[in-house]
Amino acid sequence: MPPAVAPALELQPFHCPFPAAVHPRAEEIERHCVAWIDRFELYGGEAQRERLIATRAAEVYARALPTADAERVADVAKWLYWGFATDDLYYDNGPTSRRVADFLALGAPLVRLSEEPRAGFAWPLPYDAALRDLTRAILRHATPSQRIEWAHTARAWFFGMAWDVANAERGTPPSLNEYLAMRMHTGGLASWLTTLNIANGIELAPARAASGPVRALVEAWSTFCLLLNDLMSFAKEARNADSSSNVVAVLAHERSCAPREALHAAHALCDRIATLFLALHGQLLAQADGDAPLARFLASLAHTWRAILDWGFRTARYVTGGDPGAPALLTFPGWADAPRDDSLAPLPYPAIAWWWEELA
Repeated sequence: MPPAVAPALELQPFHCPFPAAVHPRAEEIERHCVAWIDRFELYGGEAQRERLIATRAAEVYARALPTADAERVADVAKWLYWGFATDDLYYDNGPTSRRVADFLALGAPLVRLSEEPRAGFAWPLPYDAALRDLTRAILRHATPSQRIEWAHTARAWFFGMAWDVANAERGTPPSLNEYLAMRMHTGGLASWLTTLNIANGIELAPARAASGPVRALVEAWSTFCLLLNDLMSFAKEARNADSSSNVVAVLAHERSCAPREALHAAHALCDRIATLFLALHGQLLAQADGDAPLARFLASLAHTWRAILDWGFRTARYVTGGDPGAPALLTFPGWADAPRDDSLAPLPYPAIAWWWEELA
């Protein structure tokens, strides 16, 4: 490991106004997921198995879904375990992580399995039996419109990853505006949101879900949650020479500065988008009287923000770069009482500036 990686990651305290929560059956949910991982051998050997289990992916879902049915939480958490297993082999590292044609040759049929798990192919796909099983498990709880949304958001996730692989193939990071436009897709947060709604058993009215304020809220939430993940994962990605984009590297390239300097700008970006999210969240919460699905929807977004922070600094995936026994690359910097920048002025990035137009 290059000695400069760990010192370069001097994270600032994080602000989150929502309290911690966790499902009372979190340990049972995790045991169920580990048994599923072993059933489908979602790893190539014992070391990979340990790294995958050490991600504690079930924990972040248990924190994001503290009141949902435990079986449903376990079913949707499998999606994240599967995603981590395939990310490490095909997206962050390996030949398919830098050749978009090779990535699409794998990604397109995997998307098809997410749409229809009964679809067959003449060649084996990575962890396809596990994907078929988890898709069936998730969709057995879904409404008809949620089934369509699940397929749509899974497709968007693979599309976003293919876009990012194309950047790696060219050897040039995207601009910050391009990155902000695509981050919610490269990290699959739209798919995450679909699983939250399925696990919670809630569905917004179509007119509400399609409204400008809800769409802006969801995109802002998806983006800043993944920017938080960028901050937590940067040391791991730098050590492992991952090919996927990260906001710290994007900012450093665009501003011709060192990652240490870019970290401050990345924190400020998170604060500004989170501040907008809170304003939109409050605006919609004021309209939620008598709309129980909307109130529960808003609560799940808030739980997820806090869950990512509480989980991210506990999982070996980021703290030690994936190896449970390795020295720490990451330490929790503490909590901030308020964001460092709480301005509600629109950010100067055309791809996302419309979010602020949805404020009442």
